[in-house]
Amino acid sequence: MGARSEPTESASDVGSEPVDTLRVRGPSLLILAFGIGLLATTVWNFLREQRTLAVELPPLAAALIGLSLSTGLLYAGVRLSRSGFDRGERWRVAQVTLAGGAVFTGIITLTMIIRAAEGRVIAEALFVLFTAAGGGGIAGAIIGALYARQRRDARVAEYAREEAERAREEAEANRQQLVVAQEEAERLLEEARETNEDLRLINRVLRHDINNSVMIIESRAGFLRDDFDGAGTVADMDDRAPEFLETIEAQAEEIGREVERTGAVIDTIIDEEPDLRGMDLGAALRAQAETVRQSFDATVTVEGLPDGGGPQVVANEILSDVLGNVLTNAVAHHDGATPGIRVTVTSGEDRVTVRVADDGPGVPDERKERVFYRGESSGEGGFGLFFVDRMMEQYDGDVRVEDADLGGAAFVFEFRRA
Repeated sequence: MGARSEPTESASDVGSEPVDTLRVRGPSLLILAFGIGLLATTVWNFLREQRTLAVELPPLAAALIGLSLSTGLLYAGVRLSRSGFDRGERWRVAQVTLAGGAVFTGIITLTMIIRAAEGRVIAEALFVLFTAAGGGGIAGAIIGALYARQRRDARVAEYAREEAERAREEAEANRQQLVVAQEEAERLLEEARETNEDLRLINRVLRHDINNSVMIIESRAGFLRDDFDGAGTVADMDDRAPEFLETIEAQAEEIGREVERTGAVIDTIIDEEPDLRGMDLGAALRAQAETVRQSFDATVTVEGLPDGGGPQVVANEILSDVLGNVLTNAVAHHDGATPGIRVTVTSGEDRVTVRVADDGPGVPDERKERVFYRGESSGEGGFGLFFVDRMMEQYDGDVRVEDADLGGAAFVFEFRRA
C-alpha cells in the first residue's frame, strides 16, 4: 500500500471568511511583506546614496545586493503559498524566516553598538543592516523549509510503517485462516478415510453374516424341495422336514435382526444420535452365553446376575452383539481344546461392571490399546472390537482389556445404570 500523507490546505480549500484566508495565506503574506519591506529599503537607500555620494558604482552594487535578497524573499513567499505544506508547516517556515532575519540583524546591530561604544565611526549602517536582515531571512526560509519537509517526510514514513504493519497483520490473519482451512480439509479427508473403512466393515458384515443365513435357508429349502419331489405324499417326506422349516424360520428372523443391527451401526457411523434406552443386561448376557455354549465347545459361566431380569443399563438393540462379540473373540483366539470363560457382573449405584475373563493366551501389554483400533477384528464376521469400543462410547460407558486371573485376557465393560 502507498503511504498516506496528511491533507494539505491549498487555495481551493480556503473558506470565504477573512479569518480562513489569513490562517492559510498568512505565512506567505508575512514573508512577502518582509521581502517588499527589504525591497523598499533597498530602493530608498539607493536613491539616497545617489544624491549624497559622488560615485555611482558602489551604490549600484549595494542596490543589486539588496534587490537580490529582497527578490529571494519574495520568491520564498510565493513558493510557500504554492507548496504542499499544511498550515502548521507554513507558519513554521514563516517563523523561522523572520527569526533568521531578526537574529542576523540583531547580531549586526549589537556589533555596531559595541563599535560605537569604542568611539569608532559606523559608516553606511543601513546597508549593513538590510543586508543582514535579507541574508538571515533567506537562510531562515531555507532552514524552515528543510525542517518542515523533514517533519513531513517523517510523518509519511510513519504512515507507511503503520500501513506496512497493518498489511503484515492482515497477511498473518490470512495465513492463520489458511492454516485453519488446511486443518479443516485434513480433518474432512481423515473423516472420509474413516467412513470408507467403516463402509468396508459393514460390507463385510452384510456379505458374511447375512449371506451365511441365506445359504442356510437355501440349503434347507433345497432339502425340502428334494424330499417333496421324491415323495408321493407329505407323509413320505424326510423326518427332518420340521427341523428344516424351523431352521428356515429362525434364519429368516436372524436376517431381520441383522438388518436392524446394521442400521444401528450405520447410525453410529454417521454420528446420528442413537436411540438409547434401558436394556436388560442380564437377558443379553444369558442369551449370548448360551449361544457360545451351543456354537462352540466352550465353558461359559455367568456370575453376579440377580434372579429374574436386570440389571437395566443404558444401551440399544446392539447390546447383545457388543457382548457377544467379546465372548466370541475369547473363543476365536483360544489356543486350547476347551475354552473357559467366566463372566462376572458387579452392580453399583450408578454403574454396572461386566468382566469377561478367559483362560486363553491373553493380550500382550503392547497390544492392549491397539485391539480397539480401527481395522482390528474378532474374526471373519461380527463388527470387530473397534465397534465394541465405539458403541460403548455412544452408551457413555467404557471398555478396556486387562490380564485375567484365569491366565488369559479380561475385557471390562462399564455401563451406566438406566
